[in-house]
Amino acid sequence: MRIRLVIIIVFAALLGAGYVFPRIALNATPTFSPQVNRKKQTGRTVRRRNQSRSQRKPARDYSQFSHRSAKHQSLACDACHKAPTANWLKASAFPDVADYPSHASCIKCHRTEFFKGARPLICSVCHTKVSPRDEARFDFEKPNQPSQFSTIFPHDKHQDVIASDRFKGEPVAAAHALRSAPRAQDKSRAQYYNCAVCHQTEAKTPNPPGGFPDNFMPPAGTFKAAPVGHASCYNCHWKNQEPTHNDCAGCHKLSETDVAMRLAPKRNSLKFAHEPLEAHIAECASCHINITRESSLLNLKPDVPITSCSTSSCHLAQTQTEFEQRKLDSSFGCVKCHTSDVGKRPVPASHSALFTE
Repeated sequence: MRIRLVIIIVFAALLGAGYVFPRIALNATPTFSPQVNRKKQTGRTVRRRNQSRSQRKPARDYSQFSHRSAKHQSLACDACHKAPTANWLKASAFPDVADYPSHASCIKCHRTEFFKGARPLICSVCHTKVSPRDEARFDFEKPNQPSQFSTIFPHDKHQDVIASDRFKGEPVAAAHALRSAPRAQDKSRAQYYNCAVCHQTEAKTPNPPGGFPDNFMPPAGTFKAAPVGHASCYNCHWKNQEPTHNDCAGCHKLSETDVAMRLAPKRNSLKFAHEPLEAHIAECASCHINITRESSLLNLKPDVPITSCSTSSCHLAQTQTEFEQRKLDSSFGCVKCHTSDVGKRPVPASHSALFTE
C-alpha cells in the first residue's frame, strides 16, 4: 500500500514538473509585440522605397524641348530641320528654315510620347493648344523665348572685309548678287566702314526717356536696325563664302545656358544729334569704334569712347567748357551730350582721365 502511494506521488510530481517548466521556459524567452514588428517592417519598406526613388531617373518634362540632351546633340541639324521649309517664300528672301520640324521628325524618336493620351504633353512644344482639332502653332521662333544657341558673328572680321577694296567705290547692292533689294545710296557718303551692308535704317521713331525735363527724341531714321534672320548673312554666305547656308554650326553654337535675345541696347543718356551736317558726313564706325573690334555678339560695346569726341575737331571746343566746369564744381550737370538726369551722376571711369589732366 505504501509502495503504491509513493509511486502515485512521484508520478504526480513528474507530471507537474512537465507542465510547469515549459511555461517558465516560454515566459523566459523575449517576446515581440505586433506593433514593434510592424514598425520594423514599415521602416524597411520605407528605406527600400527611398533607395529605389534615388536610383530612379527624374521624369523628363516633354513640354520643354532641349537641344542639350545627349541624343539631340548627337544628331545633325538636318535630321529634324529640313531646308527650305514649305513657307519660306512668305517668311524670307532666301530658301530658309522658317518653321518647326514636321511631325515625322518627332515620331522617329518620340512615338510613345506622341501618342500618349488625348492631349500629349510633347505637342505643347510647338502648338499653342494641345488638341487634335486645333493645329495653331507658336511663331517661329517663339517670341521672347531665350535661345539655346549663341550666334557667332565677329564684327572685326566682317569690318575688315567691308573696308577692303572689294566694297570700295561700288554700291552695296552691286556687291550682293542674290535676292537682296537694292539699297538707296548717298554717293557723297564714304563707302568704307559701311554698316548699311547689313544694318538697314530704322524707320521707327525712338521713344524719349521720361523723368526729366529735357526729353530728347532723335528723329526717325537716325539709327540702324539689327538684322533679323538670315537675309543679310546669305548675301555673302550662300554657296561660296564659308560658312555656307547649309552649315548651321558655322554660326550657331549650342550654349550651356539660355541666351537672351536682346536685339539692341537701351539708351537713355546721350542726346547727340546724329543728323549729318553738310561738311561732316561720317559712318557709324567712325565713332562707334568698339564694335568694330568685337569678335562676338556677346557683350557688345556700342558706346562711343569719350576720347573720340573730346579730341575731335568737331566737339573739342564744345566739350572743353563743360569739362572745366565739372572740374571746379562736382555738382555741375553736363548737358551738351547727356540728359540733365544723367549729366549730374558720378563721373564714370572712362571720363575721369579727362578731368584729371
